[in-house]
Amino acid sequence: MSRLEVTGTGVSPGIAIGEPVVYETRPVAALRIPVPPEKVEEEVATFRAAVEETVRRIETNAARAREEMGEEYASIFDAHTLIARDPSFLESVERIIRTEQVNAEWALDQVLGELVARFENLGDLYLEDRKLDVLDVVTQILQTLRGQDLRRLEGLDHPVVIVADDLPPSLAVQLPLEKILGFALEMGGPTSHTTIIARSFGIPAAVGVHGACEAARTARLVVLDGFEGKLVLDPDEVEVKEYESHRLEYEERQAHLAHVRTLPSVTRDGHRVELLANIDLPIEVNAALEWNVDGIGLYRSEFLYMKASPKLPSEEEHVAFYRELVERMVPRPVTIRTFDLGGKKLARDVIGSPEANPVLGLRGIRLCLAKPDFFVTQLRALVRVAGQFPAGTVRIMIPLVSGVEEMRITRRLLEDVSRELREEGHEVPANVPLGAMVEVPSAAVLARQLAREVDFISIGTNDLTQYTLAVDRANELVADLYRPSHPGVLRLVQEVIRAGDAEGVEVSMCGEAAADPLMVPLLIGLGLRKFSTNPQAIPVVRNLVRHLSYRETSNLARQAMALTTAREVEEYLLERLAIFFAKIKIHV
Repeated sequence: MSRLEVTGTGVSPGIAIGEPVVYETRPVAALRIPVPPEKVEEEVATFRAAVEETVRRIETNAARAREEMGEEYASIFDAHTLIARDPSFLESVERIIRTEQVNAEWALDQVLGELVARFENLGDLYLEDRKLDVLDVVTQILQTLRGQDLRRLEGLDHPVVIVADDLPPSLAVQLPLEKILGFALEMGGPTSHTTIIARSFGIPAAVGVHGACEAARTARLVVLDGFEGKLVLDPDEVEVKEYESHRLEYEERQAHLAHVRTLPSVTRDGHRVELLANIDLPIEVNAALEWNVDGIGLYRSEFLYMKASPKLPSEEEHVAFYRELVERMVPRPVTIRTFDLGGKKLARDVIGSPEANPVLGLRGIRLCLAKPDFFVTQLRALVRVAGQFPAGTVRIMIPLVSGVEEMRITRRLLEDVSRELREEGHEVPANVPLGAMVEVPSAAVLARQLAREVDFISIGTNDLTQYTLAVDRANELVADLYRPSHPGVLRLVQEVIRAGDAEGVEVSMCGEAAADPLMVPLLIGLGLRKFSTNPQAIPVVRNLVRHLSYRETSNLARQAMALTTAREVEEYLLERLAIFFAKIKIHV
């Protein structure tokens, strides 16, 4: 076989070398088969039986997920049960069977096409997960109708690299993870279900590897590079040995990082840096605790919306989840970001209609203040949970703040909610720390004034970079312009850190730049003392901090801030730090 290489995006680090198993989840197009009038009701009964069998399988998956991965991952399957039993969905399929007198597969395929088209016409990337959930459920019903074997991957008896178009939750939860060397997926993203599982279990993974299934059909051996997002098919012996060396080196480095996890995050000259975790799902709390984080710097509460959508989560659902999360982390602080819906994460059910330019529209705190009912529900739950733990354990963070007024209104709402809860007999703390995310240039420019209104500030470099440079970070055509190292972005970051110091307000960073080894020395030199990253980046950042000198990083930052382009900044940092990175074996 001849060597071939396909590339996507690395989402879980590591090197996997092994036999590929190709698994395609795309449903096969259904044939339209006429059904005699006297057999129509029998066909409807066959469809209903397939739905019930699918529901039983979903409930089995939920129980398994609940036991192995936690309640919130299991809740994905609870949502799948609701989809499978949705009356409007079932009635649509049965209506086609009866009116067109056709087989259940064809009717189901037609309804699926209508549902997918409806999702795509919304122009809403945030609802992409909802579309994939529907696809997952319908595919399972189709497989049941066709009598297809659903246990192919469950029965793996030796380690393999999974190459798939996509791995929906129904399949991902059934995988024997101890037999999985790596995942190479044509679909998916950094927050897809399979990506989260891969990161949590330390399995190398790449997504967006277009053409991987076709390329891997005849391959006998593949190498998956989870750092570069690369899948190499039928590599030669020399290349295999090189990757094997990289894999062993990475494993040795991870073993060393595990050794330092209990050591303090302090520079060589005594400056302490706090390391916090960003999480989406409770399953990630395990990794955060394993790497000895100082707390949760960002919990993205949108997952609760995804779980309950199209409904909004109730106050009791909020309370139950937050209480469980905080209990697992106490006495470490937990910062919960209020719903950051809107933009390309459009909460259509809340907003009510699409927007022409959603990224600049009703999102984040703007949406919360425009639709205060669901916002107040979340604030009530947060205050209730805060009252059950030591002061300062629960912290509330507001997304996409553009000015002082939004924080003043939020503060008043929080005071009103606290007063109501006291009158209702709930335990309410004297003060729940309230913070603002600085993701908009106006908030950075007004950082000094903003700092006087809040208890803490967190810099979200992803959106701050996007809005400062007017670059859509999801647009491949301008992706090369999206650079957090741009001097314009760096000066805003520096301004926020200085404002926090001047007003005695702590400043942290929760964007991707906080986990970038090239940026960490520069940020420490600028005075940043709190880094919030995905749990897997914590050990690398801790090891890096312990080898740095604050005095040297201050000089590094001073020189870098005098440069005028992103390329100049990056080249300067690489030149100054290349030998240092090689010495402590950090991959940039």
